[in-house]
Amino acid sequence: MNEIAKNGQKQNIRLLAVKALSDINRKGAYANIVLQDYISKYNLSDLDRRFFTELVYGVVRRRNYLDAIIVHFAKRPVKKLSSMVVEILRLGIYQIIYMDKVPESAAVNESVKLAKKLTRGLSGFVNAILRSVIREQDSIGIEDLAANDIEAISFIYNVPLWLINLWIREFGRDKTEDLCAWFNEQPKLTARINTILIDIPQCLTMLNEQGWAVTQDSNYEDIIYINSHRGSLEKSEAFIKGYITFMDKASMLVARLVNPQPGERILDCCAAPGGKSMYMAALMDNVGSLMSCDIHEHKIELMNSNAERLGASIVHTKVQDATKLPDSWNSYFDRVLVDAPCSGLGILQKKLDMRWRKQESILRELPPLQLAILERAAMTVKEKGYLIYSTCTLNYKENEEVVESFLQKHKEFSIIPCLLYSSDAADELDCGAIGGGVLVHTIIPCGCGGRSNMSSYSWPAQ
Repeated sequence: MNEIAKNGQKQNIRLLAVKALSDINRKGAYANIVLQDYISKYNLSDLDRRFFTELVYGVVRRRNYLDAIIVHFAKRPVKKLSSMVVEILRLGIYQIIYMDKVPESAAVNESVKLAKKLTRGLSGFVNAILRSVIREQDSIGIEDLAANDIEAISFIYNVPLWLINLWIREFGRDKTEDLCAWFNEQPKLTARINTILIDIPQCLTMLNEQGWAVTQDSNYEDIIYINSHRGSLEKSEAFIKGYITFMDKASMLVARLVNPQPGERILDCCAAPGGKSMYMAALMDNVGSLMSCDIHEHKIELMNSNAERLGASIVHTKVQDATKLPDSWNSYFDRVLVDAPCSGLGILQKKLDMRWRKQESILRELPPLQLAILERAAMTVKEKGYLIYSTCTLNYKENEEVVESFLQKHKEFSIIPCLLYSSDAADELDCGAIGGGVLVHTIIPCGCGGRSNMSSYSWPAQ
């Protein structure tokens, strides 16, 4: 399971994992892209692919705790150690603690071999650390690793300390621990049935006949959960023909919250990758006009491709800075969605490496941009129209404070209550919109029952 052949040469899976981790942690590469590149480049078998994926994603997910163990036994900060040694130690400790099917001796011996290959004179150090971990792992607890109970939460859930402190200030300790626990759960694979091209019963029948096991959402019949499937998702007939498209439920709920009606004019200001635009087109029965904008040209090309696959003919795209929308658009649209660029702290479940990329400074940098987009977008809303503000983050600065700043300047807007329902929660997700207007309350993981990767705004603030 450790080695694969490429061009007649043996490749060590653990070596590939260390190199992939170095690309992610040292070069800033995205974990999902790195994994796909390596799997494709080395043509990994199914068994090797699963082993490689578990190694990389496992280390990325638990990096904080693994580093705490390294610091404990090395008696020095991680930053003072060779970066390659750190990756080797992370990988070795992960195998020892979390991979029961890997013998501890194999984890140590293979790590020492990697150290001999990738470092100078540090194999003995790696050997000593890992053997200490084996000897003492049952006697070392979180209390021995953490300086205080807040740092303990950071180690238990592998969330950066600054983010733990932020959420405790804003949501309280219990809510923070609930959020952290949920972000470490395996996310559901969700999709929507594209009613532009196929009826829901017809699609469900086709998926069943092709060996898929899916469950419909209890509130929205076009939202499905894929429990199992045959073959590649992207190469499936249902996907290629545009009958289904993969999308987080939270994003789908935003499209539903906009509540676009057939024949209306809709603006999606920050639309890429376009999932909400395509869903809104379906909700409009593909009748009306939907302008989808993004500042990046390559993302526009992606949206055009998706619109063609899904038959969303009412979707029109434009490369456009959302802070500089054309004057000709003023008072033109019935509904305007501002799904603003944000820190993404609500999607840590989907993107495991994101938690280590973000710094607290981003919470100061983004709100001015978000407010600028919101204020310009507001000018494009018709009288008695609606402006929806949503993010995929969890913090007041990017949500409540942005909306409050907007409302202070725009007395022409007023709040309108609305409701959405979550099949994952026992109760409704209560949202508010501003008539004339702005959505001031997107979706919160309510008690971590709503399970939506969105943040919330309530009026008055809770």
